[in-house]
Amino acid sequence: MSADALEAALRAAGIAGTVTADGVVAVLRIAPDDRVLDDAARRRAAITLASEHGFRSLALEVAD
Repeated sequence: MSADALEAALRAAGIAGTVTADGVVAVLRIAPDDRVLDDAARRRAAITLASEHGFRSLALEVAD
């Protein structure tokens, strides 16, 4: 599991944010005005990428 590798993969998929790891949970932090995850296909892609990088779950944190 690598938060940095997942962050890079998400950016390559057009999902910008920072990723930290909390055990087996990846935490994706995005800005409050970021609408990229409004699309269901993008949300599924983000979850799939997290799983492919060894995480069990992907949590979303919306922060200023």
